[in-house]
Amino acid sequence: MTKKINLPSGKIATLKKGRGFDLLQAQQKAKTSEEIPYALIAELAEIDGQKLVYEDILELDLEDVIALQAEISGKFTEAKATEVKEETQKPLEQIIA
Repeated sequence: MTKKINLPSGKIATLKKGRGFDLLQAQQKAKTSEEIPYALIAELAEIDGQKLVYEDILELDLEDVIALQAEISGKFTEAKATEVKEETQKPLEQIIA
């Protein structure tokens, strides 16, 4: 599944749905943990039909980078795990009765 967004510069970004593999690739390409979001954008986004590399993301207009970061970080806030409640078992006496 992909999503298209209009960037402040007027360019059109196409974001693909990420997988764990995309995050792993971003982590391997980033030199520091602070660079991972930029590398992840490079893994997930095409701009005006062009696939970009990590260094290309650093050259984008600041407003475009912020918009892309907000879009990608929004995916993380939507994907929250929830706790699974253990079902309490009824005492044997209630089952037999």
